[in-house]
Amino acid sequence: MLGTSLFIAAIENFVLFGTLISLGMFVIALIVRKITIRKIWRAQPGSLAHLYTAALAIPPLASMWLVSAALLPRLWMTAEAFAAQHAAPLHEIHLLGALTVAIEPALAYSLAGFVAAIAAGVAWSNIRGAWRVGRVVKQLDMKAAPPPSNQVALVNGIAKKCGLSVGLVMSDYPLSFVWGFRHSKLILSSGLLNTLTPVELTGVLEHEAAHHERRDNLIKLLLSLCSYSSLAFPLSRALVSWRATEVEMICDEIAARRTSEPLDIAEALVKLRRQTMIGQIVSESVAAQAIVSGFVSDNAVTFQRRVDRLLTLVDAPVTDDTRKIEPSTVRVSAFLFGASLVVLSGILFYAPMSVHHATETLIEILR
Repeated sequence: MLGTSLFIAAIENFVLFGTLISLGMFVIALIVRKITIRKIWRAQPGSLAHLYTAALAIPPLASMWLVSAALLPRLWMTAEAFAAQHAAPLHEIHLLGALTVAIEPALAYSLAGFVAAIAAGVAWSNIRGAWRVGRVVKQLDMKAAPPPSNQVALVNGIAKKCGLSVGLVMSDYPLSFVWGFRHSKLILSSGLLNTLTPVELTGVLEHEAAHHERRDNLIKLLLSLCSYSSLAFPLSRALVSWRATEVEMICDEIAARRTSEPLDIAEALVKLRRQTMIGQIVSESVAAQAIVSGFVSDNAVTFQRRVDRLLTLVDAPVTDDTRKIEPSTVRVSAFLFGASLVVLSGILFYAPMSVHHATETLIEILR
């Protein structure tokens, strides 16, 4: 009985804590986005991508930490020890029970159902996404002119260098995206190879290779799961979209650095944008999936920002390699993760009810 009650309480508090933290992180991200768009602060795409990543990852991780620190001690404490350390009025283990007692246990069961529904929805979304991408590719017109042999050789050379397998679709529609997670596949159309010059095509290929090397599809999937972990998921989904824009700009910068031709990459973007406007349904069906990273932006604002950014790189070229996360960032993340585990272990061992009491004090303030 205790195990079931603890499990339901954990879900209830996880979702509600996560929602509060998500709202706070969204407000911070929104403010930064506004001052960036108004050019009050000229933030780099990498900095904004890190901010949006933190805004998506921190709420579920922090909520999980809080719930673990507050509720896990109840598993090994006796009822008498728990009652002795728990100030009256005793409400068992529901930290938020003081606020939600009028709608208990309906709230607990509703939140448990919400988590289950979200998990099923995310799983179905990704399965459906994989099916839709394959379906879209199959429905493209396969009666297209073959691409020049030199363009095919260029694709194979860059793909081999980056460890990518290639799938060539015989279609006049200019298609380009990376499909999959660890063993990604580069999908290109003959129309793309016939449309672009060798220099422009090189820029597109380096952009797609950057997505593969950065594991952008996998990271996007994980952050999408984080975005559904609270009741504020509509706002969190906006963060996923904002981050995707910054990631596209980062990959543009990587391609510009490797080719030293930002103008040609911008020209390729403009060319493909014009052609894909005709087939917007196909573009949206492919580019919107979590398993896909594509070159062409289906959003006008994103497209304009990318072109503007590429033009600025003509006078201020990229000097650092943005393919990799800076070592300092990795060290800081590892340190924070390790420190959180140490602190959690210390709390559970030396002061098992401290977080429980601190959380209840905050709830009392909210009342």
